[in-house]
Amino acid sequence: METSAKRLETEVKLQRAFIKLMARVGFERLTVQLLAQEAQINRGTFYLHYVDKFDLLAHYENEIVAQIRTIFSQYPKPALGMVTEPRPNAFERLFAYLYRQRTLVIILFQSPASQLDQQVKQLITEVLGPVTVQDREVPTDFAQELVAQGVLDYVVYWLGQPAILLPDEAYALFTRTRQLSPQQLMHGTAND
Repeated sequence: METSAKRLETEVKLQRAFIKLMARVGFERLTVQLLAQEAQINRGTFYLHYVDKFDLLAHYENEIVAQIRTIFSQYPKPALGMVTEPRPNAFERLFAYLYRQRTLVIILFQSPASQLDQQVKQLITEVLGPVTVQDREVPTDFAQELVAQGVLDYVVYWLGQPAILLPDEAYALFTRTRQLSPQQLMHGTAND
């Protein structure tokens, strides 16, 4: 039986190998043999933990989704327009978590084999709850899609930058942009 310290060491090696190989060869060309070689473990050790590469991919996606779900259940939804809030909100915590996991998260967001982006978008939609649309000509489902996709796009863009902002800086910028119209963002005025 593998000790928990040994198991953790194996998991760390596998995750590093997974990230490196996903960047180099992509998921389609990724094999258990390559993973084992890169992680410097034998294939049997891999199979003690996972059925195949799809199981490993699902494990990483499920782990991230579970953490985000926990964040969204433990912290309040941000209040629109509030400059300071009494305690961290769900999106502040989301940014901090994604920053800590950024290497794995961005690899998964960029991989066509991964469904992480859609799973995270669904969680964002859930935490946003029902959208109140001020313009009656805009259907609620369209408004909700625009907001949820906008949050996801922002996160993917932020994490994909070569010089990544710290999570508190990225969250502050995110909060600021949420209060401006597209015209205000593009033309640099806040009084339109």
